[in-house]
Amino acid sequence: MAGVRILTDSTSDIPPEVARRLGITVVPVYVQMEGRSLRDGEQLTREEFYRRLPALTQSPTTATPPLIDFVTALRNLADVADEVIAVVVSANLSGVYNMLSLALREVERPRVHLVDSRQLMMGLGWQAILAAEAAAANRGVREILGHLREIQPRIRILGLLDTLDNLQRSGRVAWVRAVAGRLLHIKPLIEFRQGQATLIGQVRTRHKGIERILELTAGLGRLERLAVLHTSSPDVEAFRARLGALFPLEQILTSQVGPAVGTHLGPAALGIAAITAA
Repeated sequence: MAGVRILTDSTSDIPPEVARRLGITVVPVYVQMEGRSLRDGEQLTREEFYRRLPALTQSPTTATPPLIDFVTALRNLADVADEVIAVVVSANLSGVYNMLSLALREVERPRVHLVDSRQLMMGLGWQAILAAEAAAANRGVREILGHLREIQPRIRILGLLDTLDNLQRSGRVAWVRAVAGRLLHIKPLIEFRQGQATLIGQVRTRHKGIERILELTAGLGRLERLAVLHTSSPDVEAFRARLGALFPLEQILTSQVGPAVGTHLGPAALGIAAITAA
């Protein structure tokens, strides 16, 4: 038996090679697009999604994986793990947590510890990665769960959106409708923290927005982890290179946001997911 294994959902946006290396099981959420229901990352690649997104006449929607997907994943893990830590997208934003709760009733083993990450994208991804690293180092479940509780308040996501249009159409964030009119032709800066998205500023040009994200990242102080987030942004490599002044470049992950979240953010969004030092 392999001891403790980690399960998450695809809104974590963990780079595939990292998930494979750490043995993290990723259950795909579904994207409804042009009359088809497609599994994120399996039946629909991120490159294809962003290539097709501008030409779509109807905005894509997302759906929680069905019960059988979680049951199957857990039963497969029963062959290789004594216990599973399932850390998933914020319950404020998705039905994944509730669906996985139902799946637990269908499996007798392995023993599963369900964690609401209160995050998404690499805010969730970092939690799954750190849990998997700790499991690989033979840390116990209680220690890993305690560490996740400790780091959650220190996770910060800062982002620059090219437009609020997609987030407004999604209807997922209450304040967007109130500010959308006055932010016409303005690029919003947002922060996602502890399950809530907030507007933290607005700029007139993408250049100013990138400069502001860099300033805000520097203002976080010493960092333990850092990832670049993007929705097929053309300037992602230049942005990552500049972050090298704040954090060791070789340790910065690049995470392309998947369709499940990208459909709400829209194309060309750019940002960071960091864990600040304790």
